[in-house]
Amino acid sequence: MKQITTILALLIAGAAWSSTALAEVRIATIQSQRLIKESPQYKKMEAQMKADFERRAKELEQDGKQLSEDLQAFKRNADVMSAAERARTEKDLNTRRIDFNYSERKFREDVAAREKELAQQLMNQISEVIEAVATEGKYDLVLQDPVYASDAVDVTGQVLRRLEAAK
Repeated sequence: MKQITTILALLIAGAAWSSTALAEVRIATIQSQRLIKESPQYKKMEAQMKADFERRAKELEQDGKQLSEDLQAFKRNADVMSAAERARTEKDLNTRRIDFNYSERKFREDVAAREKELAQQLMNQISEVIEAVATEGKYDLVLQDPVYASDAVDVTGQVLRRLEAAK
């Protein structure tokens, strides 16, 4: 009987201690999409991507348009061409189509690689700022994109202000 009483007393003391420990945990939340879209670093990244790839995108678009027009012209005029001229033109158009497809694929790969590189840099900057805000605010846990969080625990605004100051 004495052992049961001792065990119950220890369980009650343990439960009281753990609920006290849980009450002291400080939690903050962030809204990651808002951080990304509203950060000046994201806007800078978008501008840099546009500057890096806008010219190539326009050239590809023009090349594709010209190839399409040339294919249409070939279809219209194929009947009046000599067999040798038709074969030469068809071969030339096929070569251009292959080159265009390769250029287009290479462009998409380059854009994706650059986007990934810049996104990683952005995420590193955001993570550093979140850690700094969490450390200064003495938060034990920072949750990303919870289903619900009151404004009292949301530190997204603080992180954004820090990101703006760090630009």
